Amino acid sequence: MRFTRRIGIVGLIHFPLLLSSLASSSSSSSSSFRPVAGAKLFRSSMVSEPAKSPPPSPPVAKKVKHVMELFGDVRIDNYYWLRDDSRSDPEVLSYLNQENAYTDSIMSDTKKFEEELFAEIRARIKEDDASAPLRKGGFYYYTRTLQGKEYVQHCRRPLPQSQARLPPSVNDSMPVDDGAPEERVMLDENVMAQSHAYYSIGAFEVSPSHELVAYAEDTKGDEIYNVRVIDADTGASVGKTLSGTTSNLEWAGNSHLVYITMDETLRPDK
Repeated sequence: MRFTRRIGIVGLIHFPLLLSSLASSSSSSSSSFRPVAGAKLFRSSMVSEPAKSPPPSPPVAKKVKHVMELFGDVRIDNYYWLRDDSRSDPEVLSYLNQENAYTDSIMSDTKKFEEELFAEIRARIKEDDASAPLRKGGFYYYTRTLQGKEYVQHCRRPLPQSQARLPPSVNDSMPVDDGAPEERVMLDENVMAQSHAYYSIGAFEVSPSHELVAYAEDTKGDEIYNVRVIDADTGASVGKTLSGTTSNLEWAGNSHLVYITMDETLRPDK
């Protein structure tokens, strides 16, 4: 059966060429059928397209034996050298740059599509917007996004006198007309992020007295946070910065903060 199929395929391949030779031997024929054209078409289809250059080879991380022992269990991690919590090791950064360059090269054909897709997604987002206000104490708290900006503003607006005398209700509505109390931007992440390649706020907590704000910021992307306290009205710094914490924090009264630190393995410890 395999031999028969091979004969059939060979016969099919040579069939246009056979017609071409028959046509040339009977040139006096007045038939409108022109097998030579079929042969040319077949021959042109057999011409291979120019070969594309082979894709670049991906970078290969070297192996460096690293032995770890805990509770009698021995583990070997050949890629432990890639761990760099400081994000400053030249060898690690060099390898990561090679990985990024390889990715850019492989995905270069989709670059235009990526840009078009991103533009379409962004066009469907209302950039100049605000979150639903939350009434706490004598203020409405909310976040605001601005056209063309990447980060949010943390804002608050005092309650009008007509609402301040009443208890909170599901029917509360924050006035925004010309006669409404003035909005105050407590913290603008766009300003804070200007001096950092990466910026993220993991917590933003207002004290019970509404006089202070504590927030946890990550400026490296390693989820190691610094906790800062500012005056809610002026934005001035209050006290010292707490470093090497998680993003979990809570006010304990108006003058104390509860926060969580991390150990050398970056796990929450106390």
